[in-house]
Amino acid sequence: MPTHVAAIYLQPEQLKLVLLQSTDRTLVKMETVRLADDGKLISACLQLAAELPKHTPLCLVLSPDRYQLLQLDKPAVADAEMLQALPWQIRDLVSYAPDDLVLDYCDVAEQTNQSQPRIQVVASQRSFLAPICKALQQQQVSLQNIQPDEWLARNLLPVQPQAVLMLSHQPGQDVNIQIVRDGMLYVSRKLRGFQRIDQMSFADLSRGLLDSLLLEVQRSLDFFEGQMRQPPVKEILFLLATPELSAIVQYFVQNGFTQVRAMDLSARMPGVSLAEQGEYWLPLAGALELLLSAENSLETTH
Repeated sequence: MPTHVAAIYLQPEQLKLVLLQSTDRTLVKMETVRLADDGKLISACLQLAAELPKHTPLCLVLSPDRYQLLQLDKPAVADAEMLQALPWQIRDLVSYAPDDLVLDYCDVAEQTNQSQPRIQVVASQRSFLAPICKALQQQQVSLQNIQPDEWLARNLLPVQPQAVLMLSHQPGQDVNIQIVRDGMLYVSRKLRGFQRIDQMSFADLSRGLLDSLLLEVQRSLDFFEGQMRQPPVKEILFLLATPELSAIVQYFVQNGFTQVRAMDLSARMPGVSLAEQGEYWLPLAGALELLLSAENSLETTH
């Protein structure tokens, strides 16, 4: 096992780096580099990579502007042939050119009313990723994984039969509602109209926006417990980079949501405020992906 793992989160206007110690999975370093323009992306990646210990395993985390997700019935081919079959399945469903696709997929959690297995496919552009990968591979880091940010929140939770709803937000993006159970993502919804939630005062949020958020959370719970026929969600966790976080949590409590709290990642990020945790939890989850993947590989081997 390497002594450290790292992740870089590629956002439109900035890059965020997290470096973790492997043994106790705690934060060693976090850093943000602002981008003057897209042309500075590779040099900024190399700048961050140069600060890492030699041969550190690295995960790149993609923001939503750099990938597209879609669900479809799982093709009836062997797993070894899946990545060859998928481009033909999705070529008319994504906006990227067929010869510019980079794909991966994961199984979708089974639903009781679902007869055919389904998968979620992530598509990105080779023309965007290839120059970054080539540049990083010339550095003394070990680029091992590229992940869409939407797949990573589950890494912050223990694998448990009790379902948890996570409500998260990154500056400039939509709010995301996800429900995780047994380490699998059952529900993932992007909510439009909340992009500025981190910049608004509680007084402004109280003028209808929080009520809309309450309604969307309830809809997600109803879908999970009703249509998907899953046991009730045990807890609602917030990952929001806003000074109004405690007031938002209290508003949910006052409106009948009892098991609600801000997710505290202090065990992984000692000394880091909740607001900063809200800024850096995604690259943290990307670094954890490397450790969890290594663990799963060991278990499979044994």
